[in-house]
Amino acid sequence: MSYLVPVLAMGAGVYGLRIIGFLLPAAVVPPAWERALAFVPIALLSALVAVGLAAPTQAEPVRWVAAAGAAVVAWRVRQMWACIASGMAIYWILRFA
Repeated sequence: MSYLVPVLAMGAGVYGLRIIGFLLPAAVVPPAWERALAFVPIALLSALVAVGLAAPTQAEPVRWVAAAGAAVVAWRVRQMWACIASGMAIYWILRFA
C-alpha cells in the first residue's frame, strides 16, 4: 500500500484547517467545540503512542517498558512534558545501555 496518498490527504486537511483559522480570525467558536478541541493534543499523543507500540520491532520490550514508565510519571506528575521526557529518557537509557 502506498503511504503517499494518506500522507498528502492529512497534510491537505491540516493545511486547510490552518488557512481557515487565518482567514477567519474573528469567527467565534462555540464553547462545546472549544472544550472538544482542548483534548486534541492528548488524543494525538495517545494515537502516536498506540501506533508506536503496535508496530513489531526488535526493540518492542524496551518500548513497552518506556511506555509503562512514562505512564507512571504521567499519573504521578500530571504534566504532559514530564510524561514525554521520562518516556524518551527511559527508552534511550534502555535502548543504548
